[in-house]
Amino acid sequence: MLAKTDKEWRVRVLIRFCLVGCALALASCGRSSPHATILSMKERELGGPAFPTRIIVNRRYVRIDPDTGTGNYILFDRKQGVIYSVNVSDRTILVIHSHPVTLKRPATLTNVVQRGQTKGHFLGYPLVHYRLLTAGEQCYDIEVAKDLLPHAVKALAAYAETLAGEQAITAENTPTGLESPCDLADNVFDPGRAYAQGFPVRMLDAEKNEKVLVSFKQHVTVKRALFVLPAHYVRYSPGEVRNGG
Repeated sequence: MLAKTDKEWRVRVLIRFCLVGCALALASCGRSSPHATILSMKERELGGPAFPTRIIVNRRYVRIDPDTGTGNYILFDRKQGVIYSVNVSDRTILVIHSHPVTLKRPATLTNVVQRGQTKGHFLGYPLVHYRLLTAGEQCYDIEVAKDLLPHAVKALAAYAETLAGEQAITAENTPTGLESPCDLADNVFDPGRAYAQGFPVRMLDAEKNEKVLVSFKQHVTVKRALFVLPAHYVRYSPGEVRNGG
């Protein structure tokens, strides 16, 4: 179902960001020491041209610059369980709070994990191929480095769970049949499952969205301003968009 307004589109894109599978990593960071992990990603949407994504993570925040040329970014406050999508062009911030999923899981929504063979290495870590299926449909094709950045699993789970509550509302308001089994499993009922086997260095979803980890740096000193939201931007919620606010 196509979004009717730009704000509706932004809500769905932010929620769908979890489908693509954000590669998140966590690094130790004391209050007086703004050290972080920086990941350089390459992404493709719907099989289109590749573009760069930068992810900066410390103990409290995850900042995602989905396309480094736009100036827009996503800031996830892990402590508060809130996601902020900052749009520079219209000076707005979409705010998504964590809340529980109340939608009933369909009885037919069963998952299968198919493990393949080792497929090369990434920085010395063996990559194992997996296919993740739901109700007979392939949802993810991933290459996982099991022991690479293990703290990423915890960070992604929190991010995915925050999105899941909002995505459940979207699914509930979507006509029957428009949400695929992969949509429901990946976004609502089993968020973060693509990370259950380890860190996915390469991830391809059912819609041909791809994310590839190119490189990363740990214990990098970054500016605190990167984790501070613009003070004068207008904030709004997905509920306001749905209600025509």
